[in-house]
Parts: sequence; structure tokens; C-alpha cells
Amino acid sequence: GSRQEMTAYMKKVSATSVIAVDKALENLKPTDPLWENAAEIKMDGLMMLSQMGDPKAAETLNAFAKIVTKSPFKKLAKQADRVLLISEARNVLQGNIEKAPALIASMTKMLAADPDDIQTAQLAMQLAGAFEHVKGGETLSKKAYASFGPLLAKSSNEQVQELSKSFEGILRRLDLPGNVMKVTGMLLDGTPFDQKTLKGKVVLVDFWATWCGPCIAEIPNVLEQYEKYHDKGFEVIGISLDEDRDALEKFIAEKKIPWPILFEESAGGWQHPMATYYGISGIPTVVLIGRDGKVITLDARGENLGEQLDVIFKDAG
Repeated sequence: GSRQEMTAYMKKVSATSVIAVDKALENLKPTDPLWENAAEIKMDGLMMLSQMGDPKAAETLNAFAKIVTKSPFKKLAKQADRVLLISEARNVLQGNIEKAPALIASMTKMLAADPDDIQTAQLAMQLAGAFEHVKGGETLSKKAYASFGPLLAKSSNEQVQELSKSFEGILRRLDLPGNVMKVTGMLLDGTPFDQKTLKGKVVLVDFWATWCGPCIAEIPNVLEQYEKYHDKGFEVIGISLDEDRDALEKFIAEKKIPWPILFEESAGGWQHPMATYYGISGIPTVVLIGRDGKVITLDARGENLGEQLDVIFKDAG
């Protein structure tokens, strides 16, 4: 009937399953296949309770996972290793960032042990991506992607190989500050975009879509800065990840968006060539480029955009 009722129900199911499994484990040997099944159910139940904010469940889960890592059942032991690494990651991301290098090393070791395991590969990607959203975490994120990427590339699992390709794009994006950003594609009117038209200008490259709430919420801020500094040399290039041309054109007309928009009809959405080239996995993603063509920052949203432009154009007439 409601989210609250669903949460309460899931809590009850998880707690009951843990109690039932504990009774079963008392009568099972760790070498019994049923012990493997029971242990997996217990970890899943405790994980659910932990995610719902039960601190006791988190402690119990870690203690039990340490026991399970010694299990003769390799798949189960690996799952327990991932549980412990997730717990360590939460600790690091919640404020103990000084432990991040050790966490990256642990994740690298786990990947190296089995580069074909898709669950471990996905966990590695989540961890590297999480560092991007931690204040001052860009360096850590780059280190994580650089450590994990080569191991994923060696995998014989096609799903894992696909992840490694996205790592290349993400690293390319994270390496942009201080370097030149290549922007190519077709404009909404079907003509090729010429990056030379931006020479000598300060440019905000904005990956966005009409279906993206945060993107739409940011548009008034970008419009304000555009009106304030466009005549002084500020330009915006929107890279739309929309797939519906009509919806995009209607939105631009209604909102009176004045800047050029890149759009690909045949390879739209997340498959836009610029999105894949720079490993865009979430929007809005913005890149601020200086007059010299080199990227200033990947953090130019909200107040940060205005503050950056105020500094850049402080001496402009």
C-alpha cells in the first residue's frame, strides 16, 4: 500500500529468515551443501537489514562474513569477501577517506583473483564511481579506474570486457582537467559541429537530456550565466542524450534555449558518441573549458559555475 509498508514487510521477512537460518545452521556442518544455502540466505537477510539502517545487523553481517570467507564453497567464500569489501567501502566513503588506497588495493586483489566474475567487476565499477562523488575524490577515482581497468580488459567474460571499455572513457574524462577536450558531432539541424568556432571562448559543455530532472533544474542557472557573460565570450554546447528529436525540439523552443545542441539520431541516448567517448554514466555532467581550449574543471554546476565565471571574467569590460 505504501513505501513504508513495503519497508516494514521487507524488514520482517529479512529478520525472520535470519532467525530461521540460525536454527538450521545449528544442525548443519560447514561442509554440508545445505550450510552453503543457509549461509547465503543469512548474509542476504543481514545485508537487507543493514541497508535499512540496522547497526546491529551490520555488525553481525561482518562477523559472520569473516567466518564464511573460510568456507570450502568457493562461490560462497567469494560472496563473503565482497560483503566485507562493501562494508569497508561504506566506512571509507562515510569519512575515513585516508583508508581509500588500501581499499583500492583490496579491490584490485579481488579482481586479479578472478577477472571473469561479473559481480566483482560491477562492484569495482561502483567503487570507482563512488570516489568521483566524494569531495576531493577525483584523484582516488582515477587511481581506482586505472587499477581496475587493465584487469577487466584481460577478462574472457564479454560483460566484463564491456565494463573495461567504459573504464577507458571514464579515465579519458577524468584526465581532462588541464588538457584539451575534443567535441565532435552533429548539431540538431543536421549540420556538423565545428569546434573551431569556439576558439578563444570560455565554454561549458553540458551532457543532458529533457527527461533528466536535475538537468532541467540546472538550466535556469546556466541561462543566467549565459545572459551575463555570453557577450564577453562565454558559450554553452549542449550534448543531448535524448532519443526523441521531436520532444527535444519542442523543449528547446518552449524554454528558448539559445546555445547549440549536439544530437545523434542513429546513436542517441547513452550511445551518443561523445557520451561513450568520455564514459558518461550520469547526467548532468558538465565540463568547463578555458579560452586556451584546456579544461578548467569538471565541477561547474550550481553556484560553482557562477563563481568560476566571475573569476574568469572579472577583468572583462
